[in-house]
Amino acid sequence: MWIALLWTPVATAGPWVKEPGHAYVKAGYVRFAADEYVDPTGGDPAADNGSGLRYIGDTWHLYGEVGVLRPLQVVVNLPFVASRNVDGGVVYANRALGDAEIGLAAGHSFGTLPVSVTLKGKLPMYDNHDLAAYGYLGDRFPVIGDGQVDLTALVAAGHGLRVAGLQGWTAVELGYQVRTEWWMGDSGHPDRQILDSIPWHLQLGWSPRRSDRSLGWLATDLSGVQPLGRNDVTKQWVQAGVGGGLFVVESVALELGASVTPIAHASSRGWSLSTGVSWHR
Repeated sequence: MWIALLWTPVATAGPWVKEPGHAYVKAGYVRFAADEYVDPTGGDPAADNGSGLRYIGDTWHLYGEVGVLRPLQVVVNLPFVASRNVDGGVVYANRALGDAEIGLAAGHSFGTLPVSVTLKGKLPMYDNHDLAAYGYLGDRFPVIGDGQVDLTALVAAGHGLRVAGLQGWTAVELGYQVRTEWWMGDSGHPDRQILDSIPWHLQLGWSPRRSDRSLGWLATDLSGVQPLGRNDVTKQWVQAGVGGGLFVVESVALELGASVTPIAHASSRGWSLSTGVSWHR
């Protein structure tokens, strides 16, 4: 069912699982900007000089959902991150492959209610310890990610809607994230205890049609991560966004989106813009 393609966050399969031979592949770009930078210790390394750092992150990613065996699909996300911190006229830049994600999703429909279970892992493809070569200035460079492996289980459910002749959908997702201390992305093996967390996601969307042809989609999202406890190094955030896609030909869509992160702890508050081209089969 094509509506599965509308579950917008990266590396999240959603409740609609692809049939064998069907796929959704996207080449995308996201820019995130914040008037603050929060490092892995939960602080701003430039705060002591009264200025603080501004953060800009550009991420290019290749994302895919591919049906393999009924009722299973593979979910993969491969990002490249070009990030920089700005301190007045000084720029500290860091570029590397990011946190790759790979998972397996299984789905089943209970009447008109599709439900899926996704198991996935976050695998850092960088080494934060490389920044130690810059001495005391190393802390001012943005890290690519937390540097450790995450293991996540997600349950998603969705339902199609038809209101006043308009076709749409609603979906909800809830999971459990084991935040290990396997420092695959930081050979310095920092002494930090990152708490397990609960990821969640709500989505409401509309899919306009002309005759029997889908024109694309428009969706609003609310998502977040809630840690099981609170400390200086475990991320907590809430994000609201809107996004959509327009089919330029039958199987290719141009996607656009925007979001804001107004609530965050041990993470930066900011805004993002995204775009991409997706192929649907």
